[in-house]
Amino acid sequence: MEESISQKPAKILVVDSEESSRGLLKRRLSIFGHEVYLAADENEAISQLKKEPIDVILLNMFINKNNSYDFLVQLKEDADYNSIPTIMISSDGDTDLVVRCIEAGAEDYLVKPLNQTLLRARLANCIMRKEAHDKELAYLAKIKQSQNQIMAQEKMASLGELMSSISQELKNPLNFIINFAEVCADVCNELLDGIQTSKIPMESSAQSLFNEKLSKFLSNSQKIREYGHNADKIIRFMLDQSTTSVGKRYPGNINKIIDQTITMLISHYKGNGITSLPRIETQLDNSIPHVLISIQSFSKALYNILDNAFYSVIEKYEDISQASVRVKTENTSDAVKVSIYDNGTGIKADILDRIFTPFFTTKPEGTGPGLGLSAAKEVVEEHQGRIDVNTEEGQYAEFTITIEKPKE
Repeated sequence: MEESISQKPAKILVVDSEESSRGLLKRRLSIFGHEVYLAADENEAISQLKKEPIDVILLNMFINKNNSYDFLVQLKEDADYNSIPTIMISSDGDTDLVVRCIEAGAEDYLVKPLNQTLLRARLANCIMRKEAHDKELAYLAKIKQSQNQIMAQEKMASLGELMSSISQELKNPLNFIINFAEVCADVCNELLDGIQTSKIPMESSAQSLFNEKLSKFLSNSQKIREYGHNADKIIRFMLDQSTTSVGKRYPGNINKIIDQTITMLISHYKGNGITSLPRIETQLDNSIPHVLISIQSFSKALYNILDNAFYSVIEKYEDISQASVRVKTENTSDAVKVSIYDNGTGIKADILDRIFTPFFTTKPEGTGPGLGLSAAKEVVEEHQGRIDVNTEEGQYAEFTITIEKPKE
């Protein structure tokens, strides 16, 4: 009979005020392969429960001559412990109290002296129930996580549509502002040139005042044009980021995507007249398999993180040869990892929890709206991945993207 009882090893807490009874149960249960924890009273039991994820509790009906009914009720009312099956250990004369405990939530009971076969059977039943309950909780947590991801994706998609709509609406009036500012600046220059070449006499005080006002008007027009162009860059950036939603995925070579993204980034900087750039070291794991990926959106996420790395080291080093940016890929048993490291300014501890918040930025006004990292995080999460950050202010920052491989 004993051999036919399937018994999985479990963590069992024995609560009994008699040391000899605790010791006997521990020896018996250890023979079955269980990991046994002992408690002489309620306080010790709670302490053990806080330390270890217990699978079954064996609770003596009386602890220090007091019945343990109230303690059982306490356990069953506590969300942290109420799912742990509890078996009451009683004597022959405890029938009424056993019934009360069963009604309060105890899963089963055993009568002293304990029958070893019956003990194994009752434990096996409770362990199976606990295992089924844990699997159900894990399944529900996975469903909730999936629902949260879907909600987040829908929110970000709506935000992307809103950003796109607002950006499109702002482009036309902004173009008029820039154009009129340029026209005003041209007119001011023509007037200044005309006054300097004019032979019409003008009092020196009037001419000085006219030149002063006209020069100020010219300066203001140039500032309007400058800030208009900055706003236009931000709007273009917002339009670009509003299309980060992951579309159709294809098997992609992540190492190749990284090489192409680095080439695009360097070309962008050089196209803007920045030729002194940090060296980029790549350590690419050639064993990485092709991954189902939206190549354009994933490249954009990498671009945004690399762009931040470039900005950080350029800000820190006058001698750019001291700057370093490193991109590394790694093929693990269950995931593909991409890490982007720079030895730039790092990230302050008090803003670390905000860096992925849309529109949060530490860059000067006009350099971007603070959507790069939030967009990168969105893309990575839509690929069922995550971004982790390791940083030290003034020393370095490292962003690690982890994309889990599909389970076979």
